Amino acid sequence: MMKRTLRIALTPFMLVARLMLGLAAFISSIASAVIGLAVGLFAVLSVIEFAIGYWQNGIAFMVLALLASPIGLPAVANFLLNRMDHILGFFEGLLC
Repeated sequence: MMKRTLRIALTPFMLVARLMLGLAAFISSIASAVIGLAVGLFAVLSVIEFAIGYWQNGIAFMVLALLASPIGLPAVANFLLNRMDHILGFFEGLLC
């Protein structure tokens, strides 16, 4: 009886959390696609800077390209979204 009452009380919160997680995943995927263009630009600028002799700027552009690439900040965002999904799944499992 207590578990059923708790499940009924927490269902709206779990639903809102799932919807927010889905929205965050959607925004993250769109942002990753847009940022992919910036990675190409940073890589080209890095090569140009190395070619003209400003290697400090070339390294800076390489670091920016690495951060914006799929193995940089978008990977951290995907990791955090996966952790949140597992946490929500754990709480949903407790309620079922």
